[in-house]
Amino acid sequence: MIVIARRWTARADGSEQADAYLEHFERTVKPRLEGIDGFLGATIERVNDNGSVEIAVVTRWASMEAIRAFAGGDVDLAVVEPEARAVLSQVDATVRHIELADGVRFDHLEVIDIPAEAAAHEPWFNETLTSVNDAVVRLGVIEGDFHWHRHDDQDEFFLVLDGELLIDIEGAGTLMLGERQACSVPRGVVHRTRAPGRTTILMVEAAGVMPVGD
Repeated sequence: MIVIARRWTARADGSEQADAYLEHFERTVKPRLEGIDGFLGATIERVNDNGSVEIAVVTRWASMEAIRAFAGGDVDLAVVEPEARAVLSQVDATVRHIELADGVRFDHLEVIDIPAEAAAHEPWFNETLTSVNDAVVRLGVIEGDFHWHRHDDQDEFFLVLDGELLIDIEGAGTLMLGERQACSVPRGVVHRTRAPGRTTILMVEAAGVMPVGD
């Protein structure tokens, strides 16, 4: 089963404005979402950034048809109501859709052809290839920027198979990974990944970590 994560980002001038947006989402947006067949859940990530707050809104859906029932004909444009715009200082209304393959793709002792698996998909795509004890190995095919986020209780490992991956670390600059280079991001560290072009990565993380950020 493929789950489609729908993501857009915005900024608020401070915590009070960010709180106002979250209240609006819970009071007005979420009840509407829950009334649509095929809506699977929502996550809102907020990260403080030099006094302002970056907000990433991620909703999860069973199909593009379900998304159209919410967003209308232009599914690449975020649905941002006037009440929300009134408390947000910036809105990037361009939506990114990420295909998340549900479940574990390959069993133990099954050969995994990673280049073939990556070639079969376009950015953005994420699937769990296999499990290793309490962790999973995920394949990502990405291009462009992800939002700032963190995993409070889990470390995260990145290995670049092809392309280039930039990992911005809050307050500590940017790590640049080329092909066959890797690094681990400790739990609790706010970070953001960027891929200037199509990039294929492997990630190792705890099985419960959401691929779209905690």
